[in-house]
Amino acid sequence: MSASEKVSICIVGAPGLIGVRHTEHCLAEPLVDLSCIVDPTPVGPEFAKKNNLVLYTSVDEMLQARKDGKVKVDGVILATPNATHVPLGIQVAQAGVHVLVEKPMSTDIPSGRELVKKASEAGSKILVGQHRRFHPTIINAKKLLNSGALGRVLGVSGLWTALKPLPYFEAPTAWRKEGKTGGVILINLVHDIDLLRHLFGDIVRVYCEEGPSTRGHDVEETGACTLKFASGAVGTFIFSDAAASPYNFEAATGENPLFPKTSQNVYHILGTKGSSAFPELKPWAYAKEDGCWTDNLSQGAAEPVDPTPPFTSQLRNFVGVIQGTQEPNCSGLEALKTIITLEAIKESIQTGKPVDVAQQ
Repeated sequence: MSASEKVSICIVGAPGLIGVRHTEHCLAEPLVDLSCIVDPTPVGPEFAKKNNLVLYTSVDEMLQARKDGKVKVDGVILATPNATHVPLGIQVAQAGVHVLVEKPMSTDIPSGRELVKKASEAGSKILVGQHRRFHPTIINAKKLLNSGALGRVLGVSGLWTALKPLPYFEAPTAWRKEGKTGGVILINLVHDIDLLRHLFGDIVRVYCEEGPSTRGHDVEETGACTLKFASGAVGTFIFSDAAASPYNFEAATGENPLFPKTSQNVYHILGTKGSSAFPELKPWAYAKEDGCWTDNLSQGAAEPVDPTPPFTSQLRNFVGVIQGTQEPNCSGLEALKTIITLEAIKESIQTGKPVDVAQQ
């Protein structure tokens, strides 16, 4: 497939919260033909009619139509409940179709390994929807770290804290309050752990204390982690979906139009030559090489921010993966490492002990 040829994409779960965003970006992207959607729910027909889209009620039906030549599908976006990611991902991959699977890629390590293995055997590529890797402020943070301006990173602290309303956990998304598939670790912390690994490298040991429950659901709400990176750096991270707070990635960056932007810093990065906060990214450093705590620190300017939305950049990466011109920014193997880290955090909560993080 040439780099100028349109790719045909199907979105499974298009009317859902994240599926709507995928739909909007697919419809707006010149190199994408949104050839069909899959949705078994009562809202599917109305959503398809509103957006003038072909609707199938199951992945089986869509793949059969593809096999019969009734619809062209080069890639599938899975914007479905967490527990369906692996079985649907395997089904699509084994049909020879590349897949963008929303995070978390899986709800446990064995099933994640199975998805990666089956896709590899079928020759299908997996891109995992860690779209924040494409956020322009994350790209700028990566550039800042790679420039050496902060020196060796010694530590990082972070927050993801917000208040979710009770209807968020009710049908048809009651899975969000179930221990196996829901909870703030799998739904939200997955993004931040992925970003911390993306920016600072693999996490090799974790310890986590769980905070109080305010809703009585069978999932964690609040926790505080300590992190040890392979580089030797250390970190702390507090997460909560029960706190009235402006300190979360969505509000800090304005990346999700559903949430008001607050522009509050949510990560603080400490290095031997300088320090910085995210998303502000105005690094602090001494004017002279041998500066120390009795000298004045000066604050630099932030780099210009590319206005391209992360979902657009992620979609273009998926197009490149399908065309064979790019590799996935977050592959199945990369996502599996994040799942392994999240499992270690959950194990630490259960055992009350530090847990070493396996890397495969």
